[in-house]
Amino acid sequence: MLNRHSRFRGTMTSFLDLVSGLFEPHAVRIATRKRQRLSLAAEPDEVLYLVRKGLYLACAPIPHARHQVLSLHYPGDIVRALAMPPLDGAELVPATERGEVWRLRWPVAKALLDRDPDLARAVSDRLTDQAARSALHNSILAGLNGDERVAALMIELALRTGRETAAGLVFEMPLSRNDIAEHMALNADTVSRIVSRLRASGLITPAGR
Repeated sequence: MLNRHSRFRGTMTSFLDLVSGLFEPHAVRIATRKRQRLSLAAEPDEVLYLVRKGLYLACAPIPHARHQVLSLHYPGDIVRALAMPPLDGAELVPATERGEVWRLRWPVAKALLDRDPDLARAVSDRLTDQAARSALHNSILAGLNGDERVAALMIELALRTGRETAAGLVFEMPLSRNDIAEHMALNADTVSRIVSRLRASGLITPAGR
């Protein structure tokens, strides 16, 4: 027997394809370049972003710092201002050279969700998964030392974006040391020293720049 919202179950690719098929007629496609800024303002007209390609940072300015990286977002993630911490100036910023997001006005997205209970359940499940990732990130910051925090981030990126080879998992590192520092509550110079130690131990090996 199939679950009533089984058409949204399966791999993340299936989820993304199915949700995209329903969003596409109403969405604006945005091809992004690295460090382009997309507003996450809740007023006057909130929007919803569906990440299609690339890695994105949800960022907000904080006093005496360039910005704070609030969360990382991968293909299939759904980003809303009201699901983020209530900080003025929050933005969605591409970390990869090329990416793609789809933007929907929130009233349009809400009408689609109200009309299709299966879609609403799938989107709710996805947002719940993202909230769980955020809670895990907070636990990492509270319970691990600097080396362990950076290692945890490397593992996350490898598992979510990497490909398996005979030598191990190969993945792109689009984050700058400042991005890593501001996401993992560390100093940028500390991040450089930690990465150097991970390389010296043989846990990570750069494949290029």
